[in-house]
Amino acid sequence: MNLTDQILAAAWREDLNGHRTGPAPVHEGPFNQLDYPDRGGDDGDAVKALEAILGEPVPAHLVAELESARTGRALAHERAAVRRRHFATLADRAGAPSLAKLIAACRSDVDATARLLETLATDGHQLHPCARTRLGWNRTDLERYDLETPRPIRVRLIADRAGVLEYSGADFREHPMLAGLDLSDPVVPVHPWQLEHRILPSYGELFADGRLVVLDETVPAWPTAAIRTLAGHRDPGFLKLAVGIHITSTRRDISPATALLAPLLSGHLTGLEAQGPHRLLPDLSGAWLPGRRDLTAIARAPLSAVVPAGAVCVPATALAAVSPVTGVSVAAEYADWHGDPAAWLRAYAGLFVPPVLAKAAMGIGLEAHLQNSLVAMDGPVPVAAVSRDLGGARLHLPTVPFRVVLPEGSPVNAVSLDQVRAKVAYTLFQNHLAALVIALERDAGLDAGAFWADLADLIASLDLPAADRDCYLAPQLPTKALLSMRLAPGREIEAPVDNPLARGRS
Repeated sequence: MNLTDQILAAAWREDLNGHRTGPAPVHEGPFNQLDYPDRGGDDGDAVKALEAILGEPVPAHLVAELESARTGRALAHERAAVRRRHFATLADRAGAPSLAKLIAACRSDVDATARLLETLATDGHQLHPCARTRLGWNRTDLERYDLETPRPIRVRLIADRAGVLEYSGADFREHPMLAGLDLSDPVVPVHPWQLEHRILPSYGELFADGRLVVLDETVPAWPTAAIRTLAGHRDPGFLKLAVGIHITSTRRDISPATALLAPLLSGHLTGLEAQGPHRLLPDLSGAWLPGRRDLTAIARAPLSAVVPAGAVCVPATALAAVSPVTGVSVAAEYADWHGDPAAWLRAYAGLFVPPVLAKAAMGIGLEAHLQNSLVAMDGPVPVAAVSRDLGGARLHLPTVPFRVVLPEGSPVNAVSLDQVRAKVAYTLFQNHLAALVIALERDAGLDAGAFWADLADLIASLDLPAADRDCYLAPQLPTKALLSMRLAPGREIEAPVDNPLARGRS
């Protein structure tokens, strides 16, 4: 969808200003999600489209965000075309009839394959009109640091020679991306843009007297779809770094509480996994300057640490994207290779749904949307689910099966189990599985209604509290009203959407 269609789809889904009236203007998928056809590269006039819905001018801050999204999308599509031709050439040389079959031959380096596939997610968050907003970056910054960059980013290292930083988990120097460096002092990795524009201007006195020192050594890494999370170039693993620009809905610094909790929560949650079909990619280290959000970092394990031997790892964002080899979604390529799209998607959903809902019943709401989810594939068969990034999780402390102390006001703290269920229902069903259903219905002839009915039966059969089943199978579910929240920044706004799981049960 182009930018204007994303605005129209969001306004419909959220019933913004009573917009959801009469028959849907185009195909309406699950959870009142509209699927506009591809109109080419023209993004239209998104501001005028929104003004027509609102009946009044769009707030200036949102005009700026939409203009940034328009600029970012145009550059991203231009550069993605080069990457897509590269993928197509590789497939042609290998004699692979689909990207899925080309991926299957890339078993030797799970992390590098997944990192390359991240670049297929050109449009970003499929439900957010501001998915390509990068307020704070100019064109040069976009070319250097955004998802489609052709060169690795040189992550900078700051030595903490006076112990002014605080830490959680393992020493960053033990992480695979840094392990080959000879570093005598504790270090924190920082994004090069953040170092130049936020850290050095804000903390000059810490560098002037030598308490903090910028080292000459750098770590080459590539942006993932999360932008501030970078994947190792030569050595595997991930670094989540504060980047003080506005992406989608918020400025992407990292709170000290998140850096503190990430390794601790990873330790608790990986202890619940027992290497079953669902694996959590653990956060290993955290570092922060006390009281500040802009000098903060988290180190995450490599995918190879959790992916079964012999499998490849595919980001869910890539499954929902269009393959540069066949012109259909990568999910459709896998489903066609499998031979039964419905059976393939049921197997895929079976890896995510039971374990994620089981954790929700324990008071642990994982943010299981497309960007945080990956699947290990053995040929066309999905064999393991991988979840990453605990920053958006929700914990209901009276229910969780371990003891953890959350800082006062932490967004991770869910005041009720309803908040845990809402987090899971939105991210797993509305964002993640709905995107694959829409792609397979369009590209592989999937009977979407039958899939949701089968999934509803699966949920009904799970050993879950009655309140959980009642929530997930209710006639309506709350959706995160992303456009409405950009019109009223700082507010958490939800809107009810029709739930295809309820129709399946009826």
